[in-house]
Amino acid sequence: MKIWNSFIFSIFFMVNLSAQNTIIVGTYTNSEKCNSGGIYVFDFDENTYKYNLKYHTENIINPSFVNLSPDKKFLFSVNENGDKSTVTSFTIDEANGTLIKKDERKTQGEDPCFLISDDQNLIVANYSGGSINVFKRYADGKLSDVFQNIKFEGVGVNPKRQEKSHIHQVQFSPDGRYVLANDLGLDKIYVFKYNKSGDKVLEKVNEYDAKKGSGPRHIAFNKSGNLFYLVQELSGDLSVLSFDDGKIKLIQEETLLSRKVRFNFRAADIHLSDNEKFLYVTNRDDADDITTFKILEDGKVKRIQQIKTTGRNPRNFAISPNNKLVLIANQDTNRINIFSRDMESGELAPTNKSIPVCTPVNIIFYEKGK
Repeated sequence: MKIWNSFIFSIFFMVNLSAQNTIIVGTYTNSEKCNSGGIYVFDFDENTYKYNLKYHTENIINPSFVNLSPDKKFLFSVNENGDKSTVTSFTIDEANGTLIKKDERKTQGEDPCFLISDDQNLIVANYSGGSINVFKRYADGKLSDVFQNIKFEGVGVNPKRQEKSHIHQVQFSPDGRYVLANDLGLDKIYVFKYNKSGDKVLEKVNEYDAKKGSGPRHIAFNKSGNLFYLVQELSGDLSVLSFDDGKIKLIQEETLLSRKVRFNFRAADIHLSDNEKFLYVTNRDDADDITTFKILEDGKVKRIQQIKTTGRNPRNFAISPNNKLVLIANQDTNRINIFSRDMESGELAPTNKSIPVCTPVNIIFYEKGK
């Protein structure tokens, strides 16, 4: 009996141990309604929803988007600050849950809003600057000055939001051969061949014209890399697109809008579930909702649920490592709201639990020891 009890205890311990994770939150620090320290690090239990603030930065300006290096030894953040914008690198002290600043470099373009990294490069999307910057990254976490700068010119059809190029995201293709960049201002997706260690890291090979006035914002690739899903901020559309040797074709387009929301909205973030059976998209302003789509066998989508995020201005969100939760950063209500996720149906339900953070924008999970 003692052996059996020990076995049961071991299983219980392992299950609970696996529920312990860390979340890292990027915020805006210029809010007039609350004070943010910048980047927040919480211990978080996926089973109980309990959280514990371990650390937050100080004197870091608007780290609205953060990115973990593939080996998870370093964290990179944008610092949105007009023509004084920078990117910052940190080492992660896993034992203490703290971040140690390693480097900070100025961008050649205003208001960086997204960045990606591998073991050699850091690639940054500058929203107001309408440009992409490439920084070399070194083994100690330090960065070069801008190694390559690509700037885009032109105007779109929306005079308020598309007066010039606005690069909103850069993303690696799953095979690492390409980098895609979404231009909200010019309604384009640029495709670059990725020369990881070359003198010219990004080499433009193609571009895709989205619907005029749609405002391409974020994409999510499937694991095989032959399909990706695009959320368009200005039109409130979701597009299913094929990707073959750098070429993009439209397969399907669906609206995110309900009958009650037609004019005041801004579609935001998009993520696939780990098993690629479901897709989730947030939408802001009068919408303030998250929509769930089922992925059909041919990669097309079918909308199955749309619910309120129980907060204002939902930005980025993250699916938990155990796939049972979705954490949504509601920027204007200063809360990360926790939703449970049915892994069979894909549908979400509010838990009425949340994590208070001033102006949360971006959430990533950091699994300890992985």
